[in-house]
Amino acid sequence: MSAVVERVRLSDRMPTVERRSGRSGSGARASVPCRGCGSTLTGALMHDAKTAPGAHWSASGGAIATVPNAWALPAGPLDVGGTCPGATSECAGCYAAVLETAYPSFRGMLDSNRDAVMHALTCGGVVGCAELLTAVVRRSVDLQRADGVRRPAFRWHADGDIMSMSYGRAMRRAILATPDVDHWGYTRTLGAVRLFDGVPNLRLYVSADRDNVDKASAVANRWGRPLALLADDSDDARALWERVGDAVPEPVTCPAAGRWQDDGVGPAHVVGSDGRRSTLVRGGPAMGACISCAVCLPVGRVRSVTFLRHGSARDALGSVARVRIGGAK
Repeated sequence: MSAVVERVRLSDRMPTVERRSGRSGSGARASVPCRGCGSTLTGALMHDAKTAPGAHWSASGGAIATVPNAWALPAGPLDVGGTCPGATSECAGCYAAVLETAYPSFRGMLDSNRDAVMHALTCGGVVGCAELLTAVVRRSVDLQRADGVRRPAFRWHADGDIMSMSYGRAMRRAILATPDVDHWGYTRTLGAVRLFDGVPNLRLYVSADRDNVDKASAVANRWGRPLALLADDSDDARALWERVGDAVPEPVTCPAAGRWQDDGVGPAHVVGSDGRRSTLVRGGPAMGACISCAVCLPVGRVRSVTFLRHGSARDALGSVARVRIGGAK
């Protein structure tokens, strides 16, 4: 896989009009007829403040996305209804799983997404599932462009993962069908990484921790993918990267999991509406940390990333405002 080198202005990713399309509940969904039986299949977009081009830091303290650009499925192993076949013991206390437990309506939305995907695969095959996923991406693009975003970006699996090889093939088709979108995501489904070889508008990270780091780094090296490494702290990260060696691109620490945690400005997963932390103010507009940083997006230099574990499962409840449940107002 060759890196895509391109200079993208931050302003191309920012909403440029006052209207916020994500405020309508039903507008963050896409529906298609099942290729096999003709029934209606619906996928719901996730409003994730960390990934979104538009957000708002409310006076009450939480930040929430105003533009939906993330796709999510239930977290956890397959045998408990999740979509993470590559889950490890380090996934215990996953913030996404905590949010699902605390907010049944959120889990219900994710279950519906999973069920729609499984129906599409069973009834319409990979092509039918790809039609659903493409419609979801296109709906997000429409909402982003309606808010003035010139360079749409789409985050795969802000919750959940690539549940199967057939789902991965459908996902590949959806990404190739939307070449005008910068797609990115992270996966512990190591067997699926090869499916995305040669997809230029996707930055796919192989997700690793102390349990799977050796296998994950070997897969990343084999397919020319960067590694996303979860570590307890900087010392732990240093030791884990020593195990990896130079098999993957040089790492950088995610600022939202690192220095922005302690800068005293505000929620670490958002920045000001102009892409700077210094302009973030309570009660004001914002944008996602991922969009501002852009390291994980498929432009520019390919870098591996360190994610420092920040807080316990209990602490994750404090960041619930980053997710809007089902696109509701």
